[in-house]
Amino acid sequence: METTNYISIQAFCQYHGIESRLIFTFQELGLVKIVQQEADYYLEDDTLSRLEQIVRLYKDLDLSPEGIDVVVGLLAKIEKLQEENQLLVRKLKMLE
Repeated sequence: METTNYISIQAFCQYHGIESRLIFTFQELGLVKIVQQEADYYLEDDTLSRLEQIVRLYKDLDLSPEGIDVVVGLLAKIEKLQEENQLLVRKLKMLE
């Protein structure tokens, strides 16, 4: 059985210098998943790297949450296309 660790949204936001409502906006856009336990809100530790990438896009590129949603979607499409391309290259090499 795998154990899931959580980090509080308050701690994450304090560390990154952002407001917690931004995380809830990202959740509304479907970019992150928030877990509520009693009166506190948490993030699963396996989503932290993605959320940190999202926060970097927000801060470094000064993108709106909606703009980040578009960029994340495009990055996912690029990753999928790269995987398909690698598969096709392997198949082509097998035919040579």
